[in-house]
Amino acid sequence: MNEITFEHRMKVRAAARALAKAGKAAIKANPHVIRAAQYFNKFYRWDSFNPYAYQVKWFASGASYLLRYLSAANRIGKTYGAAHEFAYHATGQYPSWWKGYRCGAGTLWAVGISSDSTRKVLQKELIGTNDARSISKYGTGSIPRDCIIWDSIVRRGETLVSLKIKHISGEESEIHFYSATQDETVYMGQSIVFAWIDEQSPNEQSLIAQCTARTATTKGCIAVTATPEVGATDFYVQCRDDTTGEIYFQNATWDDAPHLTPEDKASWEARTPAYQRKMRRLGIPVLGVGAIYPYSDEEITCAPFAIPDHWQVLSGLDFGYSGISDPSTIVSCAYDPDTGMRYIFQEWGSETDREQYANSHMPDYMARKITGIEPDDWPTGEEFIGLGMPSIVVKTPHDGNGVLPGTQQTRAEIMRKVGANVHPLLWEIPEDLAPLEQHRRSLVGSIAIIAQWFKDGVLKIFTTCTEVMRELRLYQWVKQGHRTVPADKNNHFLDALRIAAIRVSYDGEYMQYATRKVEIDIEDSNSYLHDMGAFHL
Repeated sequence: MNEITFEHRMKVRAAARALAKAGKAAIKANPHVIRAAQYFNKFYRWDSFNPYAYQVKWFASGASYLLRYLSAANRIGKTYGAAHEFAYHATGQYPSWWKGYRCGAGTLWAVGISSDSTRKVLQKELIGTNDARSISKYGTGSIPRDCIIWDSIVRRGETLVSLKIKHISGEESEIHFYSATQDETVYMGQSIVFAWIDEQSPNEQSLIAQCTARTATTKGCIAVTATPEVGATDFYVQCRDDTTGEIYFQNATWDDAPHLTPEDKASWEARTPAYQRKMRRLGIPVLGVGAIYPYSDEEITCAPFAIPDHWQVLSGLDFGYSGISDPSTIVSCAYDPDTGMRYIFQEWGSETDREQYANSHMPDYMARKITGIEPDDWPTGEEFIGLGMPSIVVKTPHDGNGVLPGTQQTRAEIMRKVGANVHPLLWEIPEDLAPLEQHRRSLVGSIAIIAQWFKDGVLKIFTTCTEVMRELRLYQWVKQGHRTVPADKNNHFLDALRIAAIRVSYDGEYMQYATRKVEIDIEDSNSYLHDMGAFHL
């Protein structure tokens, strides 16, 4: 029944709702419509799947990465979402909004940490039952009942071993259920198009090695979803701190799941052992000596409030070069001259607008986001929303003076042409903040300043700055030969934070003036759009 489309199923459901409103007589006259709607509701669960923003981002990463790791909190839909991705790959039936990895018919693996967890979690989410003998429940999971090839089912008691699925191409996909505790010989000799590994296991590195070998010829994708109960294992650290650009790592917390109410969160946290709370709530291992900023959320965050007109404000930038693994970011900081307190009150990342504007990581667009001046090629019908402080002083890192490839202009020059109030001097540590620091752009030196301010309670982050907090929880010291250095990952928002927080009291503008509208006529015979034409995606 693969020819029964999503549109048809939705029409049947709408007709059933109309009959229900019309009354018993209408229902009695059209029982086939009601039965069909009930069937679709039961055996096409994926029709009602409406992914959260973090899930959309996770799915989309498959278009660029063949090894992906989702480090997630409990109860946010991690497994539920991953099961839907698995179903799309197995059937070849992708929703209209899908932008991630795609594959043809082939072999797919679903691997749990034990045979029991594979049956109770993966088998149930994909097929609809943790008892393979309950044939009537097949199809109530993420894979529709009509896609199952019944004579292909191999089971041992209540455990499903394998089965075949109808693929939209007319071919067949084959699903194998495995446990991480099984001998590695069960994986050998297969070529697979997709592997889903759920949760951490003692032998996860050898398991990943097997998956990598089995996807080598198919260019298949490996997706790992886990709440890191085992901790920061070698494989976890490898993914989190990857510098090769070959591994995608994403963190998701309770705040990423809109269905969780404040009451739910408070209740679950109260009933969770104190040492597990961060892991359950934030989806990260308990950080030890490797944490660069080893402070709890409660110590460094505060509720948002309106910034007074007489406070100084400044935005720090971090330029991304691809916009995918390294987004461009803008972080704004306010300084209270009466108390010396600093507040990180606003954040923006290019990923936010990338769907509407492919070049959202470019300096021209960053300037327009600040000034509120809509790009000439902004999608028709889409509302362009700036950051609300068109005249705020903007401080750039050292690559602000770097010439943007494809143009003869520096990033700072491009931003000034659009009206951004870019400070004439690049970011440096003020001498009075670190008189003994010889390198005025020192990463480690500026981190030390920020860490001290956090410790002293004079630097706070608004709770609305969720991406800043996400990176802060993951930012680590790593070994580089005999040296210990900050990991060059999970630092895009934090780099912009350092720039803004350290310079706000020196270069900032009063909030009253930062909110002034920018009036500028852009005339450039060698226009940015012309210069960057080759970069349009």
